[in-house]
Amino acid sequence: MGWVRAHPIRTAVIAVAAIVVGAVGFVVVRSVRAFDEIAAEEFEVDTARAALDELSDTEVAELRRTLSEEQRAALARAYQRELEAAQAEAQALADAEELLSTASKGFSSPYAESPDLPDDMFDTVLLIGSDASGYLADAIVYVLLPTDGSPPIMASIPRDLYLPNRCTRTYRRINTALGGCKGYATGSELLALTVEDFTGIPVDHFARVSFDGFKRVVDGLGGVTICVEYPTRDVKSELLIETPGCVLADGATTLAWVRSRSTEQLIDGEWKRVASSDFVRQTREQNVLFQLGRKLASYSTLGSLTQALENLSYAVRMDSGWSVPEAAALAYRYRNFDKNDVIRLRIPVENYRTEAGALVLLPTASFNDVLAEVYPKAAR
Repeated sequence: MGWVRAHPIRTAVIAVAAIVVGAVGFVVVRSVRAFDEIAAEEFEVDTARAALDELSDTEVAELRRTLSEEQRAALARAYQRELEAAQAEAQALADAEELLSTASKGFSSPYAESPDLPDDMFDTVLLIGSDASGYLADAIVYVLLPTDGSPPIMASIPRDLYLPNRCTRTYRRINTALGGCKGYATGSELLALTVEDFTGIPVDHFARVSFDGFKRVVDGLGGVTICVEYPTRDVKSELLIETPGCVLADGATTLAWVRSRSTEQLIDGEWKRVASSDFVRQTREQNVLFQLGRKLASYSTLGSLTQALENLSYAVRMDSGWSVPEAAALAYRYRNFDKNDVIRLRIPVENYRTEAGALVLLPTASFNDVLAEVYPKAAR
């Protein structure tokens, strides 16, 4: 408990984040049994970094082929849930071909990396959620906790951000890093390395949550309030809110809400597309996350909060350096944590089409420059 006393803010945020991270729109593989119960995953980022740096060109070429074949099959199964069979296979093949492509080898982005910051400047938590294939990250949220007591900082990293991949030695969408580097780095480790290179800030902890587990977390905490001006739907995510105003949504509706990328509203008798950008979806997801955090903060005793976290812990996968009892103790101590105390960073981006034809996002400023605007000590 010495470590816990030395890092109270970090522990409190991890406690909340590890349990309610599902509110960030995470869609995790149903079939991965470990994701349906609490699990600890070894997390050796420095070891993975060293192993990847030693890869030869021949080994990298073989890894590209291996990852592409495995991911094509998994992606096909995932797309099958939302698309017709032919469309699913075509989309999976297209994504696999992009993973295999070396067209980006000569590409370079001036803002793909940031200067390294001191390890003791922030305590950090990487919140990860995968799509149904398990190989692509659907949402990535990086929580920075300044060790000088300044307000916490939360950055939603766009899944289509085009950054260097240490496994393939080419540029890739950051969401593909969750596929890992077979034999060298797990998905969590490779994604953490990509985030570290982009931000210049070491990743201390990560947390992931299951698809079904998210719905049970929302239901177990009594639902989430969603407010809309008009009847709202999204056929693809199975969202349907028939009555304007605020409703207390169950887990299934909340999941559809945070996943929605094709939101429509019934305006003047006609269904019209609204709120289609990923930035709108990220804001929506973060608001749901904070709601769940407030519900956890409402438990009146440490014992009741610990019991609640243990009942919900089956949905969480986190690194082996953390435990629910420790998290519960600090979450209770800092249960008055307010969302207005959190600084939300927005990463500026622009659209870009790769040589392979993929539409991705390029950062238009370094993460360090964006961070320095709200935390001047980080300026480099």
